[in-house]
Amino acid sequence: MSKIFIPTDRIGLESIQKSISNTSKVLNELLKRGVRIKWHLNGLCFEKTSIWPEGHYYQCGFSTENNEEIIELLRSYGMIWETVEAVRDTKMEITASRIALYNGRGAGADFSAPLIEVLEQGGFSFTQLDDHEIREGKLSHFDIFLVPGSPDAGECYYAGLGKAGYEKIREFLSGSGQYFGICGGAYLPLTSYDTQNPYWLDIVEATDTEGLDYWRTGSGFVRCRIEDNQNPIFSSVALGGSSSLNLVYWEGPSITIKGEGVRSLARFESLLASGSGPIKPYWDLMDNKMAEEAVKKYYNPLSSETFNSLLLNRTAFAEAEHCGNRILLFSPHPEMGNIGYATRKDSLNFMLIFNGLNYLSCR
Repeated sequence: MSKIFIPTDRIGLESIQKSISNTSKVLNELLKRGVRIKWHLNGLCFEKTSIWPEGHYYQCGFSTENNEEIIELLRSYGMIWETVEAVRDTKMEITASRIALYNGRGAGADFSAPLIEVLEQGGFSFTQLDDHEIREGKLSHFDIFLVPGSPDAGECYYAGLGKAGYEKIREFLSGSGQYFGICGGAYLPLTSYDTQNPYWLDIVEATDTEGLDYWRTGSGFVRCRIEDNQNPIFSSVALGGSSSLNLVYWEGPSITIKGEGVRSLARFESLLASGSGPIKPYWDLMDNKMAEEAVKKYYNPLSSETFNSLLLNRTAFAEAEHCGNRILLFSPHPEMGNIGYATRKDSLNFMLIFNGLNYLSCR
């Protein structure tokens, strides 16, 4: 029986699809309808397709059953899709997951708001949990715990959650829960080797050697070099043997890996711009107010000297495993979008959020 294939190739700094967010919306709508979706990575060659009868190569995409109801949904969103006789099998099948978004004292409003916006644009259903609800054990009703950036490197989480809340998170991750932390949220699962820092969960074999001194870096635009371009989080983003990412960075962890249970996925490569000295951005940041804030208004600009001393070649994106569950740690801010080459809406960097959640939803 023929299949529908939805390509998600990267074309320059854009997607082959007209809208990155609409692609995610369609996938989430199909999952809500109980439709099975397979995720295909790392290149596919088709001998014949409905658009390319002579055959075609696609970088990546999703496949599902072929029926009129699905086709009508794809048409309504202006999607590009193919009808193919067969698709190479894959173990990557996305399932509908219950996402808990942390919204307690440790969640910085400036960082939560853009993340919520991206989730809504991508059609993800999620429930916000505060500190009290986590302490009550409600996290156990979810599959993924998504933790946005925070005002510091961890003490604000503890101020809201306390020992009981931390223990509930550990129980969640020791059971069947997956974790996704961005910036401050990437600090939380780290291991502290300092008795004066009881504010991390001590779950993953990685640390930040500067401990709680989050302001020692600052904010700016950074380039990260992808190390594992076949990891699902970089699908539709990485292309070829060498790929990089340009992102907003805002005092996130400089991750040092200490054990085999953690893999570095991308490293800090260079500082592109900040509000410091001669490296202020000279280009139009268009509608991205958060990017503008990071390099023009924030009191703590990231300098070249500080970048080279504390971030250069350190891990910026990492994946860890705990009790068979995945933990994703992103130090920069993909949810803040691009750094000026196009409007923020439908930024290619949003794919890192969508891919991360899809990856954690694969069973």
